[in-house]
Amino acid sequence: MRCRRALAAVLTASSLVVLACGSEPPAMPLICTDTDSAGLLRALHAAPGPVRLRGGVALSKCTKLVLTDADLQVLGTNMHQAAEDLATRAAAGSSVAALQLGYLSAAIDRGSGTTGIAAELARRVQTAVLAAGDAPAVRRALARGAAAGGVNG
Repeated sequence: MRCRRALAAVLTASSLVVLACGSEPPAMPLICTDTDSAGLLRALHAAPGPVRLRGGVALSKCTKLVLTDADLQVLGTNMHQAAEDLATRAAAGSSVAALQLGYLSAAIDRGSGTTGIAAELARRVQTAVLAAGDAPAVRRALARGAAAGGVNG
């Protein structure tokens, strides 16, 4: 009887350890921080279709799973630089760049939500969207990209 109680206690403790280990949030894929702004721009050529980094990682997954300030700094620097580059081209009249910028912004929003450490990145990229200009063709392309990025990003 004593052995059964001891075994039951050990099994219960083991179950708790397994449950505790399983409750850790998933890690952000390394490709999220390994992809520089040029790599992001290359990936965004797929917009308005699904944009994926190597390994099939969606942009929103990167912003959703960023947990550390260091990862956010690398990810944010690269995404913000890509957004600034696209905004400059969109302001010069490129509808393709505007579509890609809209997609990027919506994908970041999709992953970051309204709070958390990635929300500030989303706000900064929105600034780039505003800098893209008010030309009707650019605004339409931004909206088309945002619709796709909100669904597939």
